[in-house]
Amino acid sequence: MTKKVHRIALALVAAVLAGACGITGSRGNGDDNYFSAFATFDSQQWEYGRPAVFHVDTLRDSIARGGTLILSLRHTDGYAYSNIWLELAYPDTDSTLRADTFCINLADNYGRWLGHGTGPSRQFTDTLSRDFTLRRGADLRLRHIMRTDTLANIEQAGIVYLPK
Repeated sequence: MTKKVHRIALALVAAVLAGACGITGSRGNGDDNYFSAFATFDSQQWEYGRPAVFHVDTLRDSIARGGTLILSLRHTDGYAYSNIWLELAYPDTDSTLRADTFCINLADNYGRWLGHGTGPSRQFTDTLSRDFTLRRGADLRLRHIMRTDTLANIEQAGIVYLPK
């Protein structure tokens, strides 16, 4: 359990340090099947037609089964909604593409942000799946599916995969 907490903390630190340089790429040491990647949005604007694409290239094994998939999202206090609807598309098998949708609550019923941070930025982390299969060489595509074309005040989105 302590290893998982360390990995989650490491993923959060990586997200904070990712900077403003587009998709920062994947991280992993090759000794396990850990993977993380983050995308930074220009001018804090996430366009509907521009999904964040994360290329899985650091897994030790060609397929990692049963791990935990975590979303990390950074937004400002100026984000206009209390939640965000997301779609994650990924290869389910060699020939099929699967898309899952998620409603992520970023604020409580009183409008208080659920994420943590100092100043105007808030970082929110949530588990998307506790039994996820990840394939080396696959692309994970994350896009917002809100009812507006461009979401303002979204700074960064990331995916972290923790093997079991």
